Amino acid sequence: MSSKLSLFMRGSTFRVLQTLVSIGIGFAMMPFLIGELGKELYGLWVVVGSVVGTYYLLDMGFSQAVTRFVTKYIHQERYEDANKIINTALVIYSVLGAFVLLVSVGFAFLGAESLLEDKSQVSLVQILLIVGGLQLALEFPAKAFPGVIGSYMRFDWIAKVRTAKTIVDALLIYIFISNGYGLITMAVIGFVTGCISTAIYVAIVNKLFSQLKYGRRYVDLMTLKGIYSFSKWVFLLDLSVMLRGKIDIWLIAFFQGNSILTVYYVAVRLVDYAISLLSQATNMTTPIFTEYYAKEQWPELRRSLRDFIKLDFYFALLAMSGFYLLGATFINLWMGDAFPVEQSWSCLVVLVVGRMASYISLPLQCLLFTFNRHRDNAILAVLETAVVLCLGLLLIPEYGILGAAFSVAIPTFIGRLVILPVISNRVFQFLDSKFLFQLLASLCAIGAITYGYKFSGLLVGRGLVDLLLGATIVVITSVTTLVFLITRENVTILRRWVRDRK
Repeated sequence: MSSKLSLFMRGSTFRVLQTLVSIGIGFAMMPFLIGELGKELYGLWVVVGSVVGTYYLLDMGFSQAVTRFVTKYIHQERYEDANKIINTALVIYSVLGAFVLLVSVGFAFLGAESLLEDKSQVSLVQILLIVGGLQLALEFPAKAFPGVIGSYMRFDWIAKVRTAKTIVDALLIYIFISNGYGLITMAVIGFVTGCISTAIYVAIVNKLFSQLKYGRRYVDLMTLKGIYSFSKWVFLLDLSVMLRGKIDIWLIAFFQGNSILTVYYVAVRLVDYAISLLSQATNMTTPIFTEYYAKEQWPELRRSLRDFIKLDFYFALLAMSGFYLLGATFINLWMGDAFPVEQSWSCLVVLVVGRMASYISLPLQCLLFTFNRHRDNAILAVLETAVVLCLGLLLIPEYGILGAAFSVAIPTFIGRLVILPVISNRVFQFLDSKFLFQLLASLCAIGAITYGYKFSGLLVGRGLVDLLLGATIVVITSVTTLVFLITRENVTILRRWVRDRK
């Protein structure tokens, strides 16, 4: 347990550092890029990026399937079977990579105009779409390897590579954009550094899994059928999640235009930064759950599931409290007085509720993957996405970007925090009155402190002093909330881990 905790803490630390670097650079680069490129061109970059991101759907859900099976087989020391999964996945992803490139070229010449208000920018968008598609196509084969990283829990190594890439990207983009270059240069920079980081990633995998072998004899049809049987529901889930994350952006661009989309996107980016940071810190449950499942260690699995839910719940509450208290002040300091702060902050407060609900449910989603019951999660995700689309079509034309925020948050909150826990508990019972009381007590504590401070009249301005004062309140809140969530067993495990580090 100590070794597993050490690897988890190491991976969590470096992943958090990676995300903090990414967030810090993002905070600095976003106003710089908006200032250099203009709202219209930056909004175009956002839309193109959202389109390129949809190409990930061509993964077809194989990544989760490959990760699950490789992790399971490595823990069971069935290295021959692990090699079959990896080699078969390499063939699959090589074919899919070629298809990604074909789709990106096709959309560039047949659908680029649909993204534009100014038709003179068609050539620019076509180049951006092709470069982005080519980058993904070359990276796709590496999607056969994440199960190896998860099995050995060496997330820290990957975090170091990604941190270096983020820093290099930012420096190059700043230099070139400052000297008059544009979006094409940004795309090319991402392409080059992406290829280099992928090569390093593959080298790390080969170093970790010394039993890894390549050859045609490890590629067979039965392995492909096994991967597909698991992945078809993952694909449906990924499709639904991707659409849910893009529908609001697409509908705002269609109904409201790219300029107002930039205002909304500031709120989206803040929430994305928070989700990214928290996910990097805690979302490493798949290899842990899979190991317990493979060894049929049910009490350990139940304890681990509850601990991760509490951990995610704790961080989510702090994030919601922080955005509610400090969001407007931060946006004002970040984007300047001329920016429509209140409009963006209102969207931020609504969006963070839905996104944090999804974050809290991550351990439950991993549980369903572990038990091969992700079909239920996929169907639920499809229903959520359908409701998001209907609400978006109804609310965005009438209420603008705030309507977009509500259209995403409402179905996500209900689906992730009401329906999914019920489904998961039927698969593997983990809910009881004591566990629910801990969550409810922490919610009441943080809610009382947050709203008490908000309506106390102490938060009167939008300067740096208000930001620091609000941050102090959030820290106090975090300590108070932790009392309701941590158990004596948790304290014992942490003490043992600290003792072993000495």
